[in-house]
Amino acid sequence: MRHIIYLPGLGDHYDPLRKLALKRWRDKNTRVTLVPMHWSDKRETYEQKYQRVADVIEATSGKNVTLVGESAGGAMAMFVFSRHQTKIRRVVTICGYNHGAADIHRYHKYKHPAFYLLMPHVDEAVKNFSQEARSHITTIYSKKDRTVSPDHSQIKDAREIILRSSGHLGNIARALIKKLPINIA
Repeated sequence: MRHIIYLPGLGDHYDPLRKLALKRWRDKNTRVTLVPMHWSDKRETYEQKYQRVADVIEATSGKNVTLVGESAGGAMAMFVFSRHQTKIRRVVTICGYNHGAADIHRYHKYKHPAFYLLMPHVDEAVKNFSQEARSHITTIYSKKDRTVSPDHSQIKDAREIILRSSGHLGNIARALIKKLPINIA
């Protein structure tokens, strides 16, 4: 049984739509869990958000776990993977902000403080991934994304899927609807 754990980006209000799209990802051999990040909850730390994901991983039997991180959820996916590499088979990010703490706009320090404070730890984790660990990562991104630049999505030695369409939300929606991560072996 494969278990996909989906980590959403900053648009918390889109979670009902994400859940609807993720229903299509399920089949008799695939379980899918959306772990809400509540990025706009200023009282919750990134460690508390991480712990929600870690609890789902611990409750999962077997080692066939795929983390899918969308946008800011890509950062959390990298952080979680750095702490649970032996339990996670694959990490897929969709337009993921996978590293680049120095480039995060100060707006996020006040609007999404957990994301802002998480990013230096993500940079450190990504920097320390072995080539073997990087081989378990797939980044899906667009060179025409004006919200998350390709430089922040790309990870050296990771598998890449480059989307030809422009935009951020549209590419995430297409990936959700087309089930792109599920088709990755």
